[in-house]
Amino acid sequence: MVRTGWSTGEIMDLVELLTDTVSKLLPVTAVLVLGGGTLFFLNRRMVQKAAEIPGEGTFRRQLLLSILSVVFLVAVVIAAPLNPDDTHDLITLFGVALTGVIALSSTTLASNAMAGFMLRMVRNFKRGDYIRVGEYLGRVTERGLLHTEIQNERSDLITLPNQYLVSNAVTVIRPSGTFISATVSLGYDLQHDDIEGLMCAAAERAGLLEPFCRIRALGDFSVTYEVSGKLADTKTFLGSKSVLHRSVLDSLHGAGVEIVSPTFENQRRIAPDQKFVPDIDEDRTVDPKRDHGPDTLVFDKADKVEKVEDLRQRLTALDTELADLQAQLKTAGTDEAETIQQTIDIRQKVRERLVNRIAEFEAAVDE
Repeated sequence: MVRTGWSTGEIMDLVELLTDTVSKLLPVTAVLVLGGGTLFFLNRRMVQKAAEIPGEGTFRRQLLLSILSVVFLVAVVIAAPLNPDDTHDLITLFGVALTGVIALSSTTLASNAMAGFMLRMVRNFKRGDYIRVGEYLGRVTERGLLHTEIQNERSDLITLPNQYLVSNAVTVIRPSGTFISATVSLGYDLQHDDIEGLMCAAAERAGLLEPFCRIRALGDFSVTYEVSGKLADTKTFLGSKSVLHRSVLDSLHGAGVEIVSPTFENQRRIAPDQKFVPDIDEDRTVDPKRDHGPDTLVFDKADKVEKVEDLRQRLTALDTELADLQAQLKTAGTDEAETIQQTIDIRQKVRERLVNRIAEFEAAVDE
């Protein structure tokens, strides 16, 4: 017998089945749509904000999206059309899996993330600063959730896990100034007062402030002298050390002081009064800026990052000022409100220029 149609009861059963299926799938569908949309638009908004203020929010964006992704997965499991026992088992399984992942990666991802939190709380350095950690010396170019990137004296970019920075002492060269030094070993036949005077004069010609000389060691065959001075501009850290060394050589050689090993030997016959000192032009002066070029060439990315950080600080201060002006505008009279509004318009234009400059420098960093 050929069936010609659906009975009323079958249609009602089908409608009831569809309704029941939709009602069961509706919560999980809503979670998927709302959660996925929230993550998508939040990430997009944070990226747009980072474009408005380049270099801002990378750490917070990574952290916030990671936490929300975990919450989203848990919400999907809870909203799934399962009986309570299955839901409980899935959540338990998810928790065990998450715990296992954290345990297995505790020496890498989790430990580096916690180290990133610690570095953010301590705030002992920022992008653009000179730091020395372990055998590495360079300027900070990036600070992420899991790693910190520095640019070394060969202009190479080195990625250091945050855990490494927490486990090792980090020396930060303060932007306000640091002391640099040069060490040389000379014979006992030289008067130390004369040597100290020559080395301090060399440090002054190299552009260092408040120079002083110390006798660091009395060796079996030589005396070790160290001259130090304050370098006000730490951006020229590498070049200034070379300038100091050159100035010390010129100062000692100009005074006829030989700088040779105590066991110095030469197979040639020499005159008794011959000294191993190069000819020095007494009229030549030391230019403290002579070797400052390498710092600009080596730390090109770090310089750009530091400018971005400085501009961001100015932008933050400007935003605070704009917020205060907006608050004053709400309570001001007519005449005063007009003046405040003019000030706000000027500050807004300044802010726009700052944002454009930040974007230009950040684009140069990415290149």
